[in-house]
Amino acid sequence: MRLSEGGNTRFDPELLCRVVRKPIGDTYFEATYRSYREFRRIVNFGRNPDDLVFIWLNAISDCETLYDIGAANGHEGLAANALHKCNIVYVELFTPSIDSILKGTVLAQRRGATADQFEVIAAGCDREERYAKVLLHQPPVPGGTHNTFANVDAYCRGGRANERVWASQWSPSVTIDSLHGKHRLPKPTHVKIDIDGFEDRAIEGASKTLKSRYVKSWIIEVNPGRSEMIADAMTRNGYKDIAQFVHYPGFDDAVDHLYVRDDLVADYKSRLAETSRRLFGGKN
Repeated sequence: MRLSEGGNTRFDPELLCRVVRKPIGDTYFEATYRSYREFRRIVNFGRNPDDLVFIWLNAISDCETLYDIGAANGHEGLAANALHKCNIVYVELFTPSIDSILKGTVLAQRRGATADQFEVIAAGCDREERYAKVLLHQPPVPGGTHNTFANVDAYCRGGRANERVWASQWSPSVTIDSLHGKHRLPKPTHVKIDIDGFEDRAIEGASKTLKSRYVKSWIIEVNPGRSEMIADAMTRNGYKDIAQFVHYPGFDDAVDHLYVRDDLVADYKSRLAETSRRLFGGKN
């Protein structure tokens, strides 16, 4: 099946699933899909001219290592690797999504990437390293993102204490600091966080990373009740909030915030404007 943007889908006999090929910039990336939700996520990626994450991913030509925290099926990291040949460190706790990510790294290698450009961490991202139960609030099928790591009250929209639990598993957690400090993974130059209200805890676990100022920019989905803490942590360490994307206008809900190191603000504002013009013809 061909897509309107010039991509296509096919069945991969080695990975035993369907694959989307998606053009991006002057190249392409491929990702697997094993449910309608995964397919929709990939196909819709880049269609919204206001999508700050998409514009940012295209703009970060200075990326050496991207930490993709709450990676879902991994398509954003695959896109970044295709565009910039950067290292990707995935952190994701949902087992079906880990399978999708691993298959995606195989597809990336066929495109010319190398296996050592990808690190896949099957874990939650928290303020501390621990072992805890993951609650699945939907069936354990690919494409799901509605999962709870240990603390049902720590999530957005009032928490998840009253939600159905379809299944559970035990999982470790990592911190952003421990990934490169304790476990010796590459230090991040860029970080994307999308973990449904757990982002404040992830930022608490990134205090050393923030103080080092090694990261050039952070794009964080911030949910209600977390914005003040995150803004304080970022500002205190010399990062400026230069752009936002409101997910649901008119509602007190998730907002993507792009925090950039203060010595790079002018550069990044220029990057975003130029990239938006190139991708969407001057919409922004």
